[in-house]
Amino acid sequence: MRSTPREVRFLLDEHYPGRLAVALTEAGPDTVAVVDRDDLRGADDTTVLRTATEERRVVVTEDVTTFTIAMSRLPDHSGVVFCHHERFPRNGAGLERLRQALIAFSADPPTAAGHAGFVWWLAE
Repeated sequence: MRSTPREVRFLLDEHYPGRLAVALTEAGPDTVAVVDRDDLRGADDTTVLRTATEERRVVVTEDVTTFTIAMSRLPDHSGVVFCHHERFPRNGAGLERLRQALIAFSADPPTAAGHAGFVWWLAE
């Protein structure tokens, strides 16, 4: 583990519940959820990615196809972490695995985190 890890702030895409953002923030990483934000609920992925970049947040999503398009429009984004829906299903156990994986990610982020255009596939 690095001695001074870079702070990672998350923006959870619209398919993740607000309670996950609360649980993550309580455990350490500053996290907000699209579903809890009037300015982002129902917004297209390019808008979500642009807002995340303005706020220096990494988007957490399982939407590879649509976020790939958004990333091509905003190549200097703050980062996207992809989570496979089979590894992290949106049920109680899957969301808990996701919470734990994101906490571990934020505690020891990859070296590339924080660089423009950062992309990562989250593993357990």
